Amino acid sequence: MVTSGLVSRHTVELVGRIVAIVALLLILANATLVDRVPPAVQSITLGRTAGDAHVGLTHTTIDVEFTKVVDQSSAQLHFGIAPAVQGTFAWDGGRTMIFTPAEKLPVATQFTVTVAPGYRDLNGNVADQGGATFTFRTVGLPVLTSSTPADGATDVAVDAPIALTFDRLMDVGATQSAISIQPTTRFRATWSGSTVTLTPLQPLSFGTPYVVTVSQQAADTDGNSPAAPIVIAFTTVRAGLALTQVVPADGSAGAPVDGPIVMVFDGPVDPSSVTGLVRITPPAPGDLRVETLPDDNPGDTPPASVLVYRPSGALAPHTTYTVELLDGVRRADDPRRVAAGRTWSFTTGAPTDSLQNQVLFLSARTGVRNLWAMNPDGSNPRQLTDELAPVTAYDVTADGKRVVYAAGGLVKTFRLGDTAPTVLTPDDAFDYVPRLVPDGSAVIVGRRGRLSGQDEGIWLLPVESSQQPRQLLPTGAPPTGSVGSGGVFSDAAAPGPWTTLAAVSSAGRTALVRDGRGEIEEIDLASGAATAVGLHDPSGPMQWSDRERGFVVDAAGDGQATLAAWLIRPGEPPVPLGQGGPWLSVSPQGDMTWLAGTTLPHVVFQPTIGGPPEALTTATDLADREPSFSPAGDIVIFVRAPAVGGPSAGIWEVRTDGRDLRQLSPDGSQPRWLP
Repeated sequence: MVTSGLVSRHTVELVGRIVAIVALLLILANATLVDRVPPAVQSITLGRTAGDAHVGLTHTTIDVEFTKVVDQSSAQLHFGIAPAVQGTFAWDGGRTMIFTPAEKLPVATQFTVTVAPGYRDLNGNVADQGGATFTFRTVGLPVLTSSTPADGATDVAVDAPIALTFDRLMDVGATQSAISIQPTTRFRATWSGSTVTLTPLQPLSFGTPYVVTVSQQAADTDGNSPAAPIVIAFTTVRAGLALTQVVPADGSAGAPVDGPIVMVFDGPVDPSSVTGLVRITPPAPGDLRVETLPDDNPGDTPPASVLVYRPSGALAPHTTYTVELLDGVRRADDPRRVAAGRTWSFTTGAPTDSLQNQVLFLSARTGVRNLWAMNPDGSNPRQLTDELAPVTAYDVTADGKRVVYAAGGLVKTFRLGDTAPTVLTPDDAFDYVPRLVPDGSAVIVGRRGRLSGQDEGIWLLPVESSQQPRQLLPTGAPPTGSVGSGGVFSDAAAPGPWTTLAAVSSAGRTALVRDGRGEIEEIDLASGAATAVGLHDPSGPMQWSDRERGFVVDAAGDGQATLAAWLIRPGEPPVPLGQGGPWLSVSPQGDMTWLAGTTLPHVVFQPTIGGPPEALTTATDLADREPSFSPAGDIVIFVRAPAVGGPSAGIWEVRTDGRDLRQLSPDGSQPRWLP
């Protein structure tokens, strides 16, 4: 009995201990198996970046990865983005929340993403620590980060591809169609990431400036376009001798039937190498010579770098000619250097029998700025002069029979039907800004010394008589160097340095001229006596008005800087006419037109009967230039230029009541409508 009691007591104690151990183990297991750890944000990232983890594309997602599976609703409620963005949520598993903006994010904008405390996991554990924050910015508009060749590069190989690298992936179709190369070049485009390589289908021309333009039609993969066109300019390596210009230009129309065919090279040409190298179709027999381009810089002696083909007879009117220059023109100072050939075409105009009721203007559409004529409706444009130096100014008698013009420092004249113009400028001078007396017997010019370039004043040159030239004023000639200007249209409202400003009365007795100080002088052409009228710095050409029996000009009075319209009758002091403005013109009826506005000048009309000036044009993308009246005075003809500057946007006309605004030509300057 004793033994049995001892065993029972020990057994009970053992069982108790086991129970305690099991209970302890259960407690420990419960503490271990039940999750008490709160969730946290492991990372916040962008779904689409632009090469930097904190720079997002405008169609990016925002991905939030948690350390464990969380309750999706609570996580979404604690997600925030500033500035506020509408969007939707999606989940990748239970740990990654993906926020997709409802619309494309704005460019170049800073955003802050927060996941605030308070969300929970599936076991109810709440994230009660500090929230997670992530800051990023969206990309700006796409830009070009590099190019091969670089902008401004020279000596680029003619067979080298052109590589453009953007700062991100681009929309291949939109961007490729936005790329152009000038001179016009066909190319094949291949893409590798954000780089497009342009391979010309034919080698580029030697020694030629090229411009690669990516217009704003280009776009990245999110549809964002560049802020402005992207332009890369480079020049190819020069060959032994490069043909830089042809006249008439390739594809041009209206070329004179008696003009030369000209090839301009970038170096001196060996005359012995050119024989038989020019072919013309249809055939046009002629003489081929090496000449120098005109130049009006004092002391300059240009090299003989121009190949001039002069047909022995007039070309056929309204006919397309094709010119082929064969390979083989050699450089004079290095016969080993040879020019490549070229083929181009042009179309002739027709000889002009009369300039009555014609619009005259200057244009470089055939390669060099020359004098042109067209019908008042813009039809039948044809070239009247065939100069190799840009024509800078011209004048014509009212009957359209006598024309005078300046080109390369020479003043020349011709009558309709003449085979060649007559040079009025002597060998020791440069002459500019010609103004005919009304009967065409003499012309007023500004003169510079050919060797010194010194201002030799204003002269009166006889046209067809034995009379001697006379100096009218000791100063007043414009500067030399007009050839270097290229004759390019000036996009400024003020007259250029080679614009003719002198005016002559209809009787041919009195002239109004600006001297070297900008003062306006009245000159008696018979005696040569000059008198200052008390006005200075005219803002455009001066004009004689038969109706007012005096000159009309927009200028400043003595001691004044403000411009106004003035009437100057011979021998009388100036009389103010009112407001006026730059490039003032008066109609036969006494109405006036001028340019109003400084940043974007437009044509205004002032009727002679009085009343306020009325704007005739209101374009916001074009600025007006050089207005003048039709012979009947009911139409204003003028030039337009892009508001941002650039070449002429053509010659336009508008009625004085503001109706029937229309374009007459795609280019041109200094228009004048003859009776």
